[in-house]
Amino acid sequence: MKGLVNNMPTQLSFCFKGNRAYVHGTDIVSELLKHFADAKLADLDLKFNGITSTSLDLIDGDHDENAKVNIRVILDDEQKVMQLVENGTPVECRYDYDEDIVISACELDLHSQKIQLSKKTGYTLCENFVAMNKYLLQQLFPDEQGKWYFTRLEQKHVVNDEALITVKLIKNFNFRLTKSNIFIDNEMIGSVYFTMDQN
Repeated sequence: MKGLVNNMPTQLSFCFKGNRAYVHGTDIVSELLKHFADAKLADLDLKFNGITSTSLDLIDGDHDENAKVNIRVILDDEQKVMQLVENGTPVECRYDYDEDIVISACELDLHSQKIQLSKKTGYTLCENFVAMNKYLLQQLFPDEQGKWYFTRLEQKHVVNDEALITVKLIKNFNFRLTKSNIFIDNEMIGSVYFTMDQN
């Protein structure tokens, strides 16, 4: 793991995904996993507190009330608490992203409130389950007007990006928060949470 140097923050840089004008949660997850790649990772818990359109600094602790992401994770058997805060550096790049590639590789089961990936997509694990969950919610609740946002991730351990996962809706707290579990075969590897912005 690349640690903080002399308690100085580590800058994480991003590109915008597709036509979005904010840094997507899946890219934040990807950059954090790269940053933690040299450590044994367990029980990752990310809470997104709002969207950002700048690069982010990774800092220790949980004292910044304006943090965009709160992080709890076990690294090499040690509990860590960190945050991601905006640093004002603009995002100046963009890359293509087509989540329909993920959806076309899935089988939807509305009766069981789940969606299953049946073939590889070329995207990351997180890109897969976020696209899958958004599509599942859109199909389950087609009359709800608003935009779905990825707001929290709980993941037990690092998983291969090519894993053929299943996402199943577990709870819907009146659209303020939904919880879906992520499975490989019958093993639950984590949970993804979405919120609907109805403004």
